[in-house]
Amino acid sequence: MRYLIAYDVSDSKRRTKLFKFLLGYGINVELSIFEVDLDKSSFNFLKSEIKKIINPKQDVVYIFPYSGEVFRNGIYKGKIYGDVFV
Repeated sequence: MRYLIAYDVSDSKRRTKLFKFLLGYGINVELSIFEVDLDKSSFNFLKSEIKKIINPKQDVVYIFPYSGEVFRNGIYKGKIYGDVFV
């Protein structure tokens, strides 16, 4: 299953640790956004490790499951895409 992971971690040390951890699981598509492809056991491990890294009172991590179909209906803007409506 594919997941999009986005985070807002206030502390630089925790943010760097989370970034490096997630690099081992997927592609960094933006500064604090990763795309990962995980089976169920890897997903459960990833969640437990994220809980160890972050401070839940100060940080937030969003994990969204998705399929390729979702992004075919998206709107992409910016330096990479220009104005592309897919």
